[in-house]
Amino acid sequence: MSGFLSKIIWSELARKFYLLILVFIGFFALMNWVVMPWYVNAGGIVVVPDLRGKTVQQAKSTLDSLDLQLEVAGTKSSKFPPNTVLTQNPEPDDTVKHGRRIYVVVSGGAQLTTVPNLLGHSQREAQFMLERAGLELGNVSSDSSSEFPQNVVMSQSIQPGMKVPQGTFVSLVISLGVVGPNEVSTPDVVGKPLSEAQKILTSAGLSIGKITFQPNSQLVPNTVLEQYPRPQEIVPKGTNVNLFVSSFAAQSEN
Repeated sequence: MSGFLSKIIWSELARKFYLLILVFIGFFALMNWVVMPWYVNAGGIVVVPDLRGKTVQQAKSTLDSLDLQLEVAGTKSSKFPPNTVLTQNPEPDDTVKHGRRIYVVVSGGAQLTTVPNLLGHSQREAQFMLERAGLELGNVSSDSSSEFPQNVVMSQSIQPGMKVPQGTFVSLVISLGVVGPNEVSTPDVVGKPLSEAQKILTSAGLSIGKITFQPNSQLVPNTVLEQYPRPQEIVPKGTNVNLFVSSFAAQSEN
């Protein structure tokens, strides 16, 4: 008898439990699909738009159309143009009441930095000075000079002391020193096809020396890997330039 009574009690509890779950599901569905849509459509709340990347004026126009207010909470240096919205609070797709203030942080533009004087410094020193100033090393070329000794910066693309945005590239010209009438600066042919490298070297008054082929699966065959003498070395005209060249498989040396 007691076992039968226990079954009845547990059955009644289970029925009430399932009924409670059904009531909860029904309440959730009612709120999610009926009450909230009605509240939104009735004008009680509005979905916050994504203002990031817009100008302040564009963001204000967007918020005005939704009866929201814009307030600039601060500025931050960035690569984006000045007055571009970077962040916002509340976040996009949040729901807020009409008239709510939307706080944004806008770009103040790139932070300016002073170009250092690189003249007379080695390329390595110049690169370190540029990095410390928040600048980037651009193209590096070389030229003869009677004023600057060999292997130092003889000119730079942006004058020292100028204010430029951080991240600006500064190109350098490295001095070869005084090049005699029977001397030449070795051209840089690393990374070039062998046929092109040979033309460049012979046009500069140099000779093709020993060519050594090395297997390399990452580069196209017949690409120059290394050269000796090194690029920009001052050597007598007619000097042999030895080349190391990529290949699919080991080839015989010339």
